[in-house]
Formats: sequence, structure tokens, C-alpha cells
Amino acid sequence: MLPEPLRGARAASTHLSQASYALRQEALKRLIEELGAAEPLLLEQNTLDLESSRDLAVSQIVLGWLRLTHERLHRIRQWLERLYHAADPWQQPCPTQPERFQYAVPLGVIALVYEGLPTLSLMLAGMALKTGNALVIWSGESSHHTAGAIAGLIETALGKASLPPAAIQTLSLDPAGWLADPTAVDLALVYGRPRFAAEQRAAARCPLVTLSLGNTYLVWDGSVSPESVLKCIQQSHQTHPDCTLAVEKVIVLGNVNPSHLTFVINELTQAGYRQGVDEHLHPNYPHLPLVEKGEWPLPYLEQRLAWHYEEDLAAAIHWIHHHGSAASGILAGSYEDCRAFYQQVQTPLVFINRPPQLERLETLAIGGVAKGVQRGLFGLGQLLSTKQVCL
Repeated sequence: MLPEPLRGARAASTHLSQASYALRQEALKRLIEELGAAEPLLLEQNTLDLESSRDLAVSQIVLGWLRLTHERLHRIRQWLERLYHAADPWQQPCPTQPERFQYAVPLGVIALVYEGLPTLSLMLAGMALKTGNALVIWSGESSHHTAGAIAGLIETALGKASLPPAAIQTLSLDPAGWLADPTAVDLALVYGRPRFAAEQRAAARCPLVTLSLGNTYLVWDGSVSPESVLKCIQQSHQTHPDCTLAVEKVIVLGNVNPSHLTFVINELTQAGYRQGVDEHLHPNYPHLPLVEKGEWPLPYLEQRLAWHYEEDLAAAIHWIHHHGSAASGILAGSYEDCRAFYQQVQTPLVFINRPPQLERLETLAIGGVAKGVQRGLFGLGQLLSTKQVCL
């Protein structure tokens, strides 16, 4: 039998799916107001988490994600306000035939299982209200105090809008137990480091999507200046708190001038980036370590790069396919090469002659890149299904 909180979420999902759009909008508006009023409390509770996490030897990556600031909270309020003013996602009439039509419906109960990044729970709470889904959240021990404060302001917002508190709730139950029940939730969303995501994926028997971070591949064609390549790499690492699409692997094509490559590597070294090279490039850069085979499909999640050589674009695309990146980009002067790249590469996100970056405020996406059945940035559309009606 499902634990009581999950049974409550299932009942609340029916309530939400029948609630008017105006009522769900009212709850979202209340959430934005409560977030503004609760900033001092959130920062106070977040400080407790940061102190206890240091005692527990939590990694620096997670500590960086976990930290709340006035600026980060302000950005989340902006994000929620933009979400509030977005169009009703249910209003997607899709007539197919005179006697048949379909319309959008919520999935039911969504789960968010994450480490660090407490603002993700606020973002997905807003998305759940906008789409009419119930939401259960598990955040781990590192954000215990912050998650509790966020849960309190969400509950207050729901109460002021006369929606059941079980509609959005924070769970203390270990997700390894309830994720193993295929009826627990209709979709589980996992955000965190590769090991954390793999643990949840191994336990799950319900539909689950892991959002990939980092490990974006960039292909450098010799027609592009080294200054452009340097700018592209550095800008991809400048989003905060998580560099979701940071370039971490660069494929150098055979027509790149070796002096241009040396320039970029030296500039990045001076900027504090750790770097490694493959066996082909190592003789020219013996001071840089060799990249181990197991590193190519995994993110570093820090200012670190691996350089790989391929003779031509076709070989570069094959390399990306083999090592399974969720996002990729190309810097090339040829329209034909750019078109061949975006047509042939199989990553969910492709960037052409621009830095791979995720601006959540503009995209209204929660972050990371989904692969498999759900592909690309995870936004409102991924929290809805369709119902077909035949007349």
C-alpha cells in the first residue's frame, strides 16, 4: 500500500485537475507573494543547511547549488512572475477530424527528487499549479532546513487559494521505497550529479526522467577564430548557480591551426580551467594529462575541459553519438557544415555558432536536458498529456 502522503497527493491531483484555471493562478500568485515575504526566513534556514553540510563533508558542487542569496531568490520570483503571465497551457485545441478532437490534460502526480538547488522546488511547484498536477518533493538531507521553509510557504499559498495542502508536499520518506512502486507517481523528475541520478534510476519502477547536466560537446572548425571559441567556452560556464550546459568536451577538427589551439588552451589555463587531452593531442601538450576513457560520457560539473581530435565533421558526430552527450554545439563558418551538424547529430539540444547556455527566465524550463522519450529542455509541455475525444 502506498504511504499516506502519496495517497493524499493522488486525491489532490483529481482536485487540481478539476480546479479552474483562475483558482490555480490565484495559488501561483499567492506563492509569489509568500516567497517575497519569506526571504529572511529562507536565508536564515539556508545558512543552517550550509553550516551542517560543511560538517557532513558535502561536496563543493552541491554547496554551491545549495546556497541561497537575495539575487537568486529575486531571479526565482521573476521566473514565477513570468510563469504566471504565460498563456494557459491547457488551451491547446488540436482538431484532427470533424468527429474527433484532443485537448491537454495534466499527468497527475509528479515527483521531484533532487540534491542541492532548493529553488528547483519552487520552480516545479509553480509549473505544477500552472498545469494542474500534484507534486511531491524530496530534497535530501543537505537542504533539510531550506526545504522545510519552502514547504511552509507553499502550504500557506495553497491554503490562501483554498487548495488542499497535499497538492504540493515535501516528503521525508526515502525515495528508494516509493519510486519502486509503479503506481506511486505518474512521472518522477531527477536532478543532480550522475551518481545521485543513477541511484534513483536504479530504484525506480515508475516513469522517470533524469535531467542531464554539463558534458556539452563543442565542435571547432578551423574557419572560426580562436577568440570566438574562447568566448563561447567561457560564456557557457557563466550561468549560476548550476552551469547546466557548460562546454566540457571540445572536438578539434583537422583544419584547426595548431597555434590557435595553443592560444585557447593557454588562455583557459590562465583563467583557472583544468584541462586534459586525448592521445592524438598529447605529444603537442605533454604538460596536460591524458583524458581517461571513462571521462568522455560523464560531466565534470566544474571549470574543466577535455580536448579531442577528429579529422572531419562526420567523425566528430560519430564520436558524440558514441559518448552520449545531451547537448552539443558547433562553431563553423560553412552553412553546409552547420546544417549537416544539426541534421545528423542526435543530441536533444543543438547550438549553432553561439554559446550553449540555458536562460531559465526566458525558456520557463526547469533546467537540464531530458533524453529518451522526453527530449530537450523540461518545461510546461512535458507536464501535460492529451486526451482524444471521438464524436
